[in-house]
Amino acid sequence: MTLSLRLRFIAIVLLTAVAVYVVAPIPNKPAFLSGFRINPGIDLAGGAQLRYTVLFEPGFPGDRREALRESADVLRRRIDPQHLREPKVSTSGDDGISVQVAGIDADGLRDLKKRIETMGKLQLFAAAPPDLQDRYARTSVVPAGFKVLENFLVEERPVVEGRHIVHAEPQRGEGGRWGTSFELNGEGAKLFDEAAERLYCRSPRGRIVIVLDGKVQSAPSVESPSFHGRGQISGP
Repeated sequence: MTLSLRLRFIAIVLLTAVAVYVVAPIPNKPAFLSGFRINPGIDLAGGAQLRYTVLFEPGFPGDRREALRESADVLRRRIDPQHLREPKVSTSGDDGISVQVAGIDADGLRDLKKRIETMGKLQLFAAAPPDLQDRYARTSVVPAGFKVLENFLVEERPVVEGRHIVHAEPQRGEGGRWGTSFELNGEGAKLFDEAAERLYCRSPRGRIVIVLDGKVQSAPSVESPSFHGRGQISGP
């Protein structure tokens, strides 16, 4: 056996021994190793595998594979927002998504399917000016072109919807405060800037009412007259 092969053999033996020591149920391990563990996959622990097909609109102009990858990322976050189950979400072809979750029971599978099949309809509405809000509060009469969402009087037509959002992700800002950064497609960027200019020029600043699945999530004020397709939502 040459020196090179001998060194490789010794390295493999040492790495194997370290791996066994790390994952084996040995008492009184060093504290820095106590958190290491191996999560058995679906072939060892059992579980579920679900397959879905993404239905694109006729004449979809974008990159299907990129849209499919982003859809898989959304599914992964929806299935496991706390990163506890470590699901395996993979794409296949131009329209297939496979979801594998190890060690899941029947109740967990029902909850998983419900979470996946929830549409998650996102809409952003422009809040009505303060004078219209006050008049509605006094008279309960909804002006033409507006509607009521919980306690907010908003313009009837949404400023942007989920189809306009190219990318969105949570970000932690100063003081540990969380917000959501977003990127819009060309149509969404134009619509959002048109609304932002109107809302920014109001005194006090106008608000964007964020609605997910018909429920108001927040209503931050608009702090810029234009965003050029990129921005961040934060605040109550």
